[in-house]
Amino acid sequence: MTLVIADEPVHAISQEKMEPLLVAVFADFVCPYSYLAVDQMDRLVSEYNVRVMWRPYWLHPETPLDGTPVEQLPATQERRSATVAWLKEMAPEQAARIRFPDRLYCSLPAFEALEFAAERDRSMPFKSAVFSLLWEKSVDIGQISNLQRAGEMAGLDAEELGRDLRERRHLPHAIHALIQAREFQITSTPTLLLGRVRINGWHYYEVLESALERQGISKRQSA
Repeated sequence: MTLVIADEPVHAISQEKMEPLLVAVFADFVCPYSYLAVDQMDRLVSEYNVRVMWRPYWLHPETPLDGTPVEQLPATQERRSATVAWLKEMAPEQAARIRFPDRLYCSLPAFEALEFAAERDRSMPFKSAVFSLLWEKSVDIGQISNLQRAGEMAGLDAEELGRDLRERRHLPHAIHALIQAREFQITSTPTLLLGRVRINGWHYYEVLESALERQGISKRQSA
């Protein structure tokens, strides 16, 4: 987990005159550390003048559409035990909600649905719904019906989303987004781009606050 900050000086600017700072989050729905970033990003939007854009990075492109049973994955039990211990120590409240699924699900259909949601300005609530279904209810996010369920939770038209996914209308958009992640040299999730600050991996919320404030972005007075 690393934090990279450019060396350019930051000049104070009136918050009211500033455009929202773009925060790009590269994540995979099947990554538990990306799940931890959901609450952080929602809090960041409520407390700072930022606009969050959730972008896909595919951790396991080898996963078939029907997923892979956990017992078929190499060294899964050891990794899972280490992850559970880390989560309990670093994020105990969220760790208490997590239910690890018994399969590694395919993320690609969810990435396609994310592009559908982004066109309708519903990507933020949609990603929260997908993460909730997967990590709190162990729902298969590779299934269209479950993505429709997430769409309904996010205020999308479930029937329209279902047709879109069956016809793979947003597959080119999802592939383009994945290529873009490679061009940004993303190699882990979550990776955050906060203005000119890059944060690789999950960090405490205070680290994100410090990165914003070093760029002249102060907390909203109402927050």
